[in-house]
Amino acid sequence: MTEYEADPTPVPQGPPRYPVDPKSQYEHADRHRFVAPPPLPEPPQTLGTIRRKRYGSPVMAPAGQLALAFAVLAPSWLILQASLMVAYDGLLSMFGLMLASVIVPVVAIVAAITLGLPLRLIPALNRWWAGSGRAYISIAAISAGLIAAGFVKTVRQFGEMDGIPYDALTPDPTLVCGGWFLLALLLVNASLPLRWTNRASS
Repeated sequence: MTEYEADPTPVPQGPPRYPVDPKSQYEHADRHRFVAPPPLPEPPQTLGTIRRKRYGSPVMAPAGQLALAFAVLAPSWLILQASLMVAYDGLLSMFGLMLASVIVPVVAIVAAITLGLPLRLIPALNRWWAGSGRAYISIAAISAGLIAAGFVKTVRQFGEMDGIPYDALTPDPTLVCGGWFLLALLLVNASLPLRWTNRASS
């Protein structure tokens, strides 16, 4: 027989119907009331357990961003390619320019997505790159500087086309195309919102 069964004092159920001493009324119930043990403290977080936040898409840029990049790259490539031409063959040259202004930006966007995968898949690089306004402005300035330097530094182009010799000065294609492709990398891999500190916003 347990202590509870041996104790003849009944445990009251509900409010009493007559005046009683609160101490004697509930001391038996308090003695047998179950008290849950305190919860165990949570283990401290370490670098291995803290969730590493990723920003943007883990594989490629959103479709809207790619469309915007193409809308900027296609006409800009058409202008740059026209400035690099040394000979013009009428309608055929115009058709070639239009076709190249579609194909080359698409190839550049695919290459930019591929080269930008480490910025999206490696957490440390992703936290540094995502929304970094300083990095974006720096890359945009370098891109504009390369294109401007390409137009300042002219290159002599000479040869023969359709039996007609030519000798002309054109912008430096290496600097111009390098700056344009750097712009493509920025447009494809940049993300919003912008931040101006070294720590990524949560």
